[in-house]
Amino acid sequence: HYCPERGFSGPVCDLVSKLVPVTRRLWQATKQKMLPTPAKFHYIFNLRDLSRIWQGMINMTADVAKDTALIMSLWKHECFRVISDRFTNHQDVEWFDRAVSRIGEEDLGPELGAMIPKEPYFMDFMQDPPEATGDEPDDADFEMPKVYEPIESYDQLKERLNMFMAQYNESVRSGKMDLVFFKDAMTHLVKISRVIRTPRGNCLLVGVGGSGKQSLTRLASFIAGYKSFQITLTRSYNVSNLMEDLKTLYRVAGQEGKGITFIFTDNEIKDESFLEYMNNVLASGEVSNLFARDEIDEITQELIAVMKREYPRRPPTNENLYDYFLSRVCNNLHVALCFSPVGEKFRNRSLKFPALISGCTMDWFSRWPKDALIAVSTHFLSSYDVKCSPEVKESMQATMGVFQDLVAESCVQYFERFRRQTHVTPKSYLSFIDGYKTIYSQKLDTINTLAQRMNTGLQKLQEASESVNELSKELAVKEKDLAVASKKADAVLAEVTVSAQAAEKVKAQVQKVKDKAQAIVDEIERDKGVAETKLEAAKP
Repeated sequence: HYCPERGFSGPVCDLVSKLVPVTRRLWQATKQKMLPTPAKFHYIFNLRDLSRIWQGMINMTADVAKDTALIMSLWKHECFRVISDRFTNHQDVEWFDRAVSRIGEEDLGPELGAMIPKEPYFMDFMQDPPEATGDEPDDADFEMPKVYEPIESYDQLKERLNMFMAQYNESVRSGKMDLVFFKDAMTHLVKISRVIRTPRGNCLLVGVGGSGKQSLTRLASFIAGYKSFQITLTRSYNVSNLMEDLKTLYRVAGQEGKGITFIFTDNEIKDESFLEYMNNVLASGEVSNLFARDEIDEITQELIAVMKREYPRRPPTNENLYDYFLSRVCNNLHVALCFSPVGEKFRNRSLKFPALISGCTMDWFSRWPKDALIAVSTHFLSSYDVKCSPEVKESMQATMGVFQDLVAESCVQYFERFRRQTHVTPKSYLSFIDGYKTIYSQKLDTINTLAQRMNTGLQKLQEASESVNELSKELAVKEKDLAVASKKADAVLAEVTVSAQAAEKVKAQVQKVKDKAQAIVDEIERDKGVAETKLEAAKP
């Protein structure tokens, strides 16, 4: 690949030929130092690692690889992606970094050794697709060109990934993706993208729940232009359902020749026999008794014309066609295993089914650093309305990340002291943020309700005060009217009193006259009685 006929310069070609034994020496040194232990059972290094390093190296084109410094960056990047990404702690990564620098300086000289950068990252999705002008032929390719090049800046990469995420959310209606692209998330996505864009590239992603393994894989698959497939787990899901799903995947990858990413998590392992089939897929690509004879004949018949175009000299026998079908499956079907390191299951499964490790490029997700935690809390709370000043809000977002980091550190100390493993996951951090938002909303609603009640009460008191003031004014006017009316009543009462006294005098006089008249009447009655008596006596 690296030859003058392909446009590579002489120094680049000489350097690459020297890198072959250097890579082998680095691989042997790592194999002798990083021995497998019960906790690091996956520290198994074989010749596949060397082939994967050089498979990544030949992605480089002469347009990009113009000097030896870039080749040294690419070499370190590929060595780190294949070997170092499986390391579980920072000390192992630092040892490997020192080993790369030491062996590079010893075998290539101090000048080339000094060209090795600290953290090189390469990817092939920074170029925009060509714009259509209308003069292109009908079979013109408008896909994004895959140019394997170094990352210029993380800000540029973040902007690019946000654009892809927006495109993903527009095209995939089922599940909206809302990712925070801090440095660790971006580097993991670059690692996954590198694996699945490589023929026969399968990856094993190991991290606690909520690390972003599935989301990053879906986005990387979308960037690569592949479909993503995940089994739909039901109560009755069994081996026969898995075989049907594998048939679908094999038809898309082998028969149609389209790239597809199969995301398989440890939560979907209802039966341990599922892993036996996955082991076969990763090891050789051939699953026994997957297709019936008539289905194989149907598939191979469709592939005759395709194989003739690609390999005109290969005779289209059934055996050659089936081998061609399997090679297309291996090249286009990319398995992404998303496992959790919690408990003993991962270790036991890996020891039972060795292709889970040997057939995959491994990426170990470490815990989120503090700046990543703060970036996540800022992302989810920046648009959330909190009744405080911007400074207090920033402090609160930073405090959330600090608390999560302290708990994670306490888990490490707890393990070192009591040898009991506990995990605080990114999912629990997201739950913490959601819980804060929920409780804040509830408390805010309660305070708003109480405030509304208080405002209503104050409003009623104000209305009552205004009513009392108005009534007081009316009362003052009424008091004046009442005083006038009282005066009039007193005058009338005085007149009535005088009239009553006069009437009493008249009444007294009338009474005297009446008494006199009554006395006269009484006297007349007595005289009348005497007269009648005499009259009766005088009658004969």
